[in-house]
Amino acid sequence: MGGSSGLIPPTAPGALANRAGQKLRQIRERLNLTLRLVEEASLEIADAEGSSEYVVSTGRLNQIENDGSLPSIYKLYSLAVIYHLTVEEILGLYGVNVGKMEEHRLKSRQTRTHRFAVELGDPARPIRFPVRFDPGFRPQETVFLSRIIQEWGEIPVGLLATLDLKKYLYGYIGLEDRTMAPLLRPGSIVQIDESRRRVVNQGWTTEFDRPIYFLELRYSYECCWCYQKGRDVTLIPHPLSNCGPRTIRVPDEGEVLGQVIGVAMRLVQ
Repeated sequence: MGGSSGLIPPTAPGALANRAGQKLRQIRERLNLTLRLVEEASLEIADAEGSSEYVVSTGRLNQIENDGSLPSIYKLYSLAVIYHLTVEEILGLYGVNVGKMEEHRLKSRQTRTHRFAVELGDPARPIRFPVRFDPGFRPQETVFLSRIIQEWGEIPVGLLATLDLKKYLYGYIGLEDRTMAPLLRPGSIVQIDESRRRVVNQGWTTEFDRPIYFLELRYSYECCWCYQKGRDVTLIPHPLSNCGPRTIRVPDEGEVLGQVIGVAMRLVQ
């Protein structure tokens, strides 16, 4: 026992590595691959990536399978490719449950905005999804939904097959935020494409075609039209909103996180 906390037996990592090595050997043999064939396949990956770190030599693979030796992340990648495993599956062999990442992120109180990372493989496989939000959430304020999730539940991944949760972020327009009303009503949910962060100053014919951007400032989030000249970005509200324009300097006072490309909005308040 010594200095161990007692939560995890000191031999657990070695035991897991031994079992993982045995399982990897079973997978290799089931695929009718010799140690040499695995090495040759890994050499092709290494050549493509320009790094010898991806090479799994016959001697190294023998150590992984029989001595409980831990492979590097590069060699794990090569084995996953060669054995047709997902990253989640090969990490699972070593006792790493990727499905619990969001739970651990929540407990570690990380505040950085994140998006869902979903592998759409088996449609019956459950994934973690937000089911309860922070009771301190103020619906009057514009926020990132990802920052107020308090509890994650499990739903079949097949239910999300039509949504691109890997690519987009989502924001909430506060009940007191009338910057883009009536085009975007307070309480709306917006879909944000972070690949479209460059402000476009022209090229539209109607207000419905003009790009709307989601911005993170020092103390708030803003969702509005923008005009950029150099490092100066002018935040432009809808003319019927009774809000005034203002100018910020990027990146000192804020940044454009992406363009709004979709919205879920009530037509009746």
